[in-house]
Amino acid sequence: MEYNDEIFREQFPIVKSFLYHLTCYRELHSVYKDLNLKSEFWTYTIDAHLLQACILWCMVFGPDGNPTHWKKLRHQDGTKLENNFRDGLFKHTELTQEKWGEYWKKMNEFRGGYVAHRELNYSKLVPSFKIAEEVAYYYDTWIREIIEPDILEEPPLQESVTKMQKEIKPLAILCLSEAKLIEANTEQSL
Repeated sequence: MEYNDEIFREQFPIVKSFLYHLTCYRELHSVYKDLNLKSEFWTYTIDAHLLQACILWCMVFGPDGNPTHWKKLRHQDGTKLENNFRDGLFKHTELTQEKWGEYWKKMNEFRGGYVAHRELNYSKLVPSFKIAEEVAYYYDTWIREIIEPDILEEPPLQESVTKMQKEIKPLAILCLSEAKLIEANTEQSL
């Protein structure tokens, strides 16, 4: 299938970066909770990874107007590309058109109402990022088929995430354990 390689060169790294920020958020948040740390700095740092993950996800899977949206890959027959993506997405994630629409709306409302524009009294729950992650993994499989006979000389994104987790976890433990020691020492000196 023909595709816009200029869009692809921007789009794929955004999806990978989404997964990196989501993984950082999850690993840091897990260690933070395990250590029962109470640090404003680390709370903001951890939250920033989730907010950035939301922004990045919406750049590719959010509103169609984004220049890096997945639909922008098409050169001519956009309907074929869109149907191909959605059909595969629904099989891969077990989403239906209706559930996808509901999830898509929640993610975009979170990005627009809280992350990007901070509406007054925004009170909706943070959407689960598990589906966003599954969509990114599906995109990775799908895009490799779309760009054939071209190839990505990079491992599948799920492998990259596993590698990221192995790198981030020990750093999170080291940094947050040190923060916990500083917190304890500060409390003792007061």
